[in-house]
Parts: sequence; structure tokens; C-alpha cells
Amino acid sequence: MKNKPVLKVLQGLLVSSLALLLFSPPPAHAQNTLLLQTHFEDGTTQGWTGRGGVETLAAASEAARSGSYGLRVGNFKQSWHGPTLDVTAYLEPGQTYVFSGWIKLPPGVSNTTVYMTMQRKVPSTTYYERLYFDTATSSNWVNFKAQYKLLEAADNLSVYFEASNNATLVLHLDDFRLEKLPDLGPIVIEDQIPSLKDVFASDFLLGTAFSNDELIAEADRKLLAKHFNSVTPGNVLKWDSTEPQEGVFDFSRSDAAVQFAIQNGQQVRGHTLVWHSQTPDWVFRDASGNLASKELLFQRMRKHITEVMGRYQGQISAWDVVNEVIDASQPDGLRRSTWYQIAGEEFIEKAFLYAREADPSAALFINDYNTHEAGKSQALYNLIQRLKAKGIPVDGVGHQTHISLFYPTIQEIERSIIKFADLGVETHITELDVSVYSQSSQRYDTFPEDLKQKQAALYKQLFDVFKMHKNQVTSVTLWGKDDANTWLRTFPVARNDWPLLFDERLQSKLAYWAIVNATPIPSPPTGLTATAGNGRVGLGWIASSSATSYNVKRATVAGGPYTPLATVSSTSYSDTSVTNGTTYHYVVSARNSAGESANSAQLSATPQGTSTPPPQGTLVVQYRAADTHAGDNGIKPHFKIQNHGSDPVMLSELAIRYWFTIDGEKPLAFDCDYARVGSSNVTGRYVTLSTGKTGADHALEITFNSSAGSIPAGGDSGEIQTRTHKTDWSNFNESDDYSFELSKTSFSHWERVTLYRNGQLVWGTEPP
Repeated sequence: MKNKPVLKVLQGLLVSSLALLLFSPPPAHAQNTLLLQTHFEDGTTQGWTGRGGVETLAAASEAARSGSYGLRVGNFKQSWHGPTLDVTAYLEPGQTYVFSGWIKLPPGVSNTTVYMTMQRKVPSTTYYERLYFDTATSSNWVNFKAQYKLLEAADNLSVYFEASNNATLVLHLDDFRLEKLPDLGPIVIEDQIPSLKDVFASDFLLGTAFSNDELIAEADRKLLAKHFNSVTPGNVLKWDSTEPQEGVFDFSRSDAAVQFAIQNGQQVRGHTLVWHSQTPDWVFRDASGNLASKELLFQRMRKHITEVMGRYQGQISAWDVVNEVIDASQPDGLRRSTWYQIAGEEFIEKAFLYAREADPSAALFINDYNTHEAGKSQALYNLIQRLKAKGIPVDGVGHQTHISLFYPTIQEIERSIIKFADLGVETHITELDVSVYSQSSQRYDTFPEDLKQKQAALYKQLFDVFKMHKNQVTSVTLWGKDDANTWLRTFPVARNDWPLLFDERLQSKLAYWAIVNATPIPSPPTGLTATAGNGRVGLGWIASSSATSYNVKRATVAGGPYTPLATVSSTSYSDTSVTNGTTYHYVVSARNSAGESANSAQLSATPQGTSTPPPQGTLVVQYRAADTHAGDNGIKPHFKIQNHGSDPVMLSELAIRYWFTIDGEKPLAFDCDYARVGSSNVTGRYVTLSTGKTGADHALEITFNSSAGSIPAGGDSGEIQTRTHKTDWSNFNESDDYSFELSKTSFSHWERVTLYRNGQLVWGTEPP
């Protein structure tokens, strides 16, 4: 049964473009706020309309994913047609949102790519920002889900679905949701850490690509200025941005990007003048719509290069004059682009000649990807050799270096650098990033710890190679400053990726610390839980890598200021200096010898007197003792959560606590032997109570990740079979444990096992 209605991002482009899509899920136990959902159960379109004004939209039973109705959309006449929903009233600048909807095609309709896009109107222009795309089918519902951060105020915001390669589509849409992520507070960069540009000052320029959206927020601007002495505007210097129509130049965005760099004493790499992508089609057409003549093409090229480079003469120190012209499979090694079809190899020669003419002082580069591949590297080498033999002014070669944790090898990258040394050209690493994936079918919700370590090691190896060849490598540019600003979140598929040195909140990653050769400041603790009891609030969190202690802080006003409570070495704390009925707001930071992390996400709790169980009727915990031997070396409680409510409940919102005494302080180990929801989706950790309770000095806390799914209305979680032992296998004495009951050998309600939903007690009685 469905609930009743509740009333930045740049378009993903091909190689050499940026995107601001955010796919990472919110911190564990933080609760999203549902702002809007449309499920069409009232038989209306619930605000959805057609973008083109001609589409037919209707609530229909055949379009239902759940419940009785979904939205059927038909009568597409153009590739940009589709259902759209105005969400202007729900979005605030600076906040991050989750858009989610389910798409399916009617029976017999061929698979097609569908895009979920944000249309954002500001006074000067309209932006079309791709949120997600996937292949829609007639056999299965596909979830379109992505995060979106609104960076600045807009006149209008509308989310829509379209299939740009299918103008005759019929599609079904259901269970659309708009949620607001918890406000994690303002992003503050780590001012005290070493600046990358200073670390590599004696080696090479250290740069980053950026989009103009990254000039809006102060934290983004500060990170760009602190760490980089070279920048590459990611898109605003390309042909489609500077000269979208013949003879009509628009430098408003490129001026802003270049001016930012000048104000911060940074060199600028111009990207890019001649490319097969992001060049308007008019460049290649004559007045009749046919392919332009070589003479007309060169006339347009010269005028464009002269205008763009001339405007920034003396301000842009290096240019990618031609970009991605190599195709090793061709006899001459050149891509058969439209440029080539009209002018052959001569278009490359002319581009460099016109560029030298436009700005004699700028360094001129040829830029390409996969230059580690032997065939491509040789084709690029041969081309530069031919050009220089003709006197064509090629000053340098740009190795994009879009790589992954799994390929290519460091040796291949080093060989590609060494190869060009005898040509007498500079080497720039122009678009460095390190994807965490080995293939397009992989995806992770969060960045696995082992891959963080592997990425850090690889970045260190890369920079060691760059420094070894610093007489040849004069500039290293990352293709984005942080993981929220990477094109790899939309290419080759829409998914999380973490390829850069700073995370989505501009905090340094292990990879950063690996290349600066210093002890990393720990990352902020995640997974903060706050459990309210009678005269106490129990806090727990996930350990931060390299942390030696944690500072617990509290405020009585959301957002602080926070007062320090304690410094602890464990990942739990019990706050007993509280007043029942008062709401407290908690954050935790991590410390080590290098310094203190930023604060965790805030979580709030209100302690209450709970001498009697809270009202029943929704969520209930059933318990059975799988091992009734109270004096052996194992604790084996099994659980089942029942949902007596009318709506499903996400397991990721729930936490079970089983209260016991440790009987001799020893490290503990947890196992989930079986869970219907999947043992890998169940996590157990141990909370040490700062003040002993009756029958308890520890609690086993069991939580669930998002893959565990939900408990349906009127259903249960299925069995959750757990086991605890000490690492030295010494015995417990469970006979006086608060939650242990040897008579309960079959599942039954048990109020001495407590259950929490989003940190609030919803079942059972905590030990006094």
C-alpha cells in the first residue's frame, strides 16, 4: 500500500568535461526529510505535465509499480518531450536533495535510454543539468535516483524525464519521491593542512580543472586558491561556449573563470580550441547545409582562434590547441572526425599556426587520452614528429591520464612520459583522475576502505614518477578538485566514484596525504547514533581511520555553538548530564597527532523517563535465547522485528540493543550467522556504558544498511541470528544479564531488548 501524498550539477559530457552530480548516500542513521511524493493513487497526474504541451498524461492501472495507479505518458512528438514536475517551491540554495522515480516501458516497446534532468532557469539563461540516466525496459522497473545540490537561487526548477533518441516513446512513471538530506552544516576547508602547490613548488605546477559553479560557494573558492597554482576552466573556453553561433562570441563565463585565476595568482591552461566534440555543427556546414569547404573551415578556425586567444593574450599561459585527434586503428593514426573529413591532417597544422599567430607567448599543446597504450602513444609520437619536421609550433604534449585503480600500470604511464623526451617538447599531465572501478557494471554506495588505501598508494606512485621526471613534466592537473565535481559520476555510467584528492565536503582524503607524505588528519566520524533513555543519551559512531581519540560535543541549539563534553578513545559515549524532556544536539570530531577533523553530522536526541514501555502498536521486537547455557563462552540472542503499522519501515532506520555484562573486560567479536535480509547487511557493534546499569555494562547494538530493505506493513524482518564471543574465548555469566532470559527458547515479545528508530526509543525498556 502506498503512502498518502505529501504536499550542481552540470550536464554529463564526454571526456574533458566536468559534472557536479552527487550520488553518495547520507550518513548512516541520518534521516532524510520527505518533501514530496507522487504515486498517482488519487487518479490524477499530481502536478506532472508534458514539456511539449502535446503529451498525454494519465493515471493508469497498467502503469502501476505498486498500488493501483502509475503515470502513463504518451504522444511524444519530439525527442525533448516527456513528463515534467515543477519543484521550485521545495529547493533551497546550499541544500542537497534526493530525486527518485521508477520507470518502465509498456510491453513490446524496445529498450531505450531515459534521462532524468533538472531544468534550472536563472534570469540570464536556462541550464539543463542531467541527474541520472539508465536503460528503461518493458520487463523490469528501473530506479532513477540521484542527489542534486542547488548552488544558487533559481527562478524556476523543474525535473523531467526524456528519451532524446526516441521521439515516439510511451513510458510509465511511478513512486516518485523528493527528499531533502540532513543539513550537515557549512562546509569548511582544512586551512591548516599543507597546500599542494607549496608541496610541489620545486617540482611542477599543481593544477585542477573547475567549473564556474565552483566559484559560487566560499569554501569551493578557498580550496581552489589554497591548493592550486594552475587552473583549467573545464568547459567555458570550448567552442560551443565561446562562439555558439557564427560570429557571435560570448565571453561572460570564460572571463569570470580567467579573472578568478588572475586574482589568485594562478596560471591558466586554456582548454580547448579544436576538438571533435562540443564544436557546433555550423562550423562544418556551408550556407546550403552541406559540408563546408576546407577554405571555409580554415577561415572559421582562424577567426575563432584569433578572437579567443587574442582576448586572453598574456593571461592564459598554455593552450590545448587540438584535443583527441589520435585513432591508432587508422593507417595514419588520426581520428576520422569531421575536421579530418574536410581537411585531413592539415587542420591540425593550421590550428597550431593560427594559435602561434594569435598569442606568440602561449605554450601550445596537443592533448589526448590513453597515451599509455603503445599503439596510441606511437601514433601521437609520429604525428608530433611530422608536425615539428614541417616547422609546426608544437610546444608540448598533454597526457590526460584518466586511469583507474586497476589499469594501466605505473610502468606504462612512465614509459609514455619518457617516450616523448627526444622530441624536445614539454609534458603536461592534463586531466588526472583515478576511478575506483575496473568495469562499467560495478557500483558502490560508499567508498570501500580497502579501495581508499589502494587509491592512496597509487596516487603516491604516480606523483613519485612525475617528480622523477620533473625536468620533463612541468605541470600536473587533476580533472576536478573534489569528488563532488567529477565527470566520472556520469561517465561511462551514472554511479558514485571517488577519483580525486578531496571528498564531497572538501576534506582531504588518504590519497592527498599519500602524495604530501604526511600523517593524515582523521576524517570526521560517520554513522553517529544518539539513543535517548531515562536521564541519559547514548552515543555511538563508526571509527575514523588513523584516529586516536574523539571529542564529543553538545549544544542545546541546532547547529551549535557546541560545548565540549569529553575526549574518549572508544567509539561510544554515554551522556548522563542531561535533563529529561530537553533536546540535545551532538557532534563528534576525531583527533590524532596531525590535528582534529571537522565535526560529524549533527544528531539530536531528547531523553525521557521510560520506567514503563513506550506505547505499543507499531514496531515490536521478538527474542529467543538460542543458547541457554548461561556460563559458556558465547552469547547467542536471535531477534525478529514485527511491523504492526500500516506503512513499510526501512530497516536502515532501526537499531536493536541487547543489554549484557561483559564479566571481565576483553575485546569482543560479533557474527551474524543468518539473517533473512542478508547477513552482510547486518552490522553489530558494542557500546560500553560509562555508568553501569542493572544487569548491563555493555550493549550489543545491531544496525542495518540500505540493502537490507524494509519491513512491510503487517510483516516482519525474518530471523536475525547473532553470536558474540570474547576474542580470548573466556566465559560470560549471563545469569544476571538484563536482556538474557533462558526460558525464551521460542520467539516472543521481550521488552528488555530495546528498539530505536532514527535514534528514538520505540520499543522496550532500557535498564535502570
